[in-house]
Amino acid sequence: MKPYLVVDADGHVEESSKGLQKYLKPENRGRPLWTSDSWDRNFGGALGKVNEDPHVQLEDMDADGIDVQVVYPTRGISLSAAREVDLAVDLAHAYNDWLANFCSVNPARLKGVALVALQDVNAAIAEARRAVEQLGFIGVMMPTNVLDQDIGHKQFWPFYEEVERLGVGLGFHGGIRASQRMHGRFGSFIAVHTLAFPLECMVALTGMIYAGVPELFPKLRVAALEASCGWVPFLMDRMDEEFEKRGSREAPLLKAKPSEYMTNGQFYYAFELEESTLPYVAQRVGSDKLLYSSDYPHWDTSWPNTVRTVREREDITEEQKKQFLSDNVQRFYGFTAEAAKAA
Repeated sequence: MKPYLVVDADGHVEESSKGLQKYLKPENRGRPLWTSDSWDRNFGGALGKVNEDPHVQLEDMDADGIDVQVVYPTRGISLSAAREVDLAVDLAHAYNDWLANFCSVNPARLKGVALVALQDVNAAIAEARRAVEQLGFIGVMMPTNVLDQDIGHKQFWPFYEEVERLGVGLGFHGGIRASQRMHGRFGSFIAVHTLAFPLECMVALTGMIYAGVPELFPKLRVAALEASCGWVPFLMDRMDEEFEKRGSREAPLLKAKPSEYMTNGQFYYAFELEESTLPYVAQRVGSDKLLYSSDYPHWDTSWPNTVRTVREREDITEEQKKQFLSDNVQRFYGFTAEAAKAA
C-alpha cells in the first residue's frame, strides 16, 4: 500500500483567556470569559498537557506521526452554555481570529474549525461564513445543545443551510457543561466523563434526524466526535423501531428510515483508539464513515501513541486503517491534505 498522510479529525488547542484578550471587544477584556468547575481533570497536571504554542503543537504532531491536524477548542467547547449572548458572539469571533493566527504558522498542517455562538443564529451564520471564506477554516463546530435546546429545532435550520452551502464538515462535539442535566446526579468525574460525551451525541443526532435535517439538507456532512462509536448501531435500531410506529406523524419530513440517513454518507463517527466494537461498527455503518482522532493534548489522550495504536490493531485491515487515518477525515471536512513537514 502506498504511503499516506495521517490526518487527525479532532485535535485541540488550550486557548487561554490571556491569549484571547487582544481579539475581544474592549468591554470584554479583563472580565471572566468561561465558567469553570472544580473537577480535577488532569490529576493536578499529571495527565495530558497544556499548550497554545503552534510550534509545540507541530513538534508533538511529529512525535505521534500526525501529518495534519484539524483543530478544535478546549474551553470553547462549552460556549453553547453561555447565557450572555453578546459575550458568546464576541468570544466566538475572538477565538476564530486567535485560531487563524495559530494555524498560520503552518496552514498545510494546522486546519482550523470555527467556533460559533448559536445563541444568536444570525450571528453564527455570519461567523461561519467569515471563518470559512475569509479565514480558511475547513469545518464548523456544532454544540450538542444550545442552552439545553434541541438542535433539531427550526430556528437552527438556516445555520445548517449555510454550512451545507459552505461545503465544510459540521463537527458535533459534546462537553461536560453541555450535558449537566444528564450527569448532575454524579459526584465523581469518572462517572461524568464516562457518559457525558456519548449521551450528548446520541441525543443531538436523535433530535436532528427526527426533525428531518438530513432530508432537508442532503449535502450537509455531520460528525459525532469524541463520543465512541459502539452506540451507533444501537441507536440506528432503536430509532428505526420508533420510526416504524410513529414516524408518519412525529417525523413526517423523513423519507427513509433513520438508519439509512446514518449510513448514507451524511454522518461520520469518531472512534476510541482501542474500542473493541470498531470492526462491528465498520461492518454496520461502513468503513468509509469512521474517523481517527487524537484528542491531543487533553488529559485522556493517548499521545504520543495514538497513530501507533490504530496501526497496530490486528482486528482491522490495512485498507481500513488508511480509511480511518487519512481518507475519511479529508472526505468529511472536504479538503485534500498536502502536508509540509517544515514548520
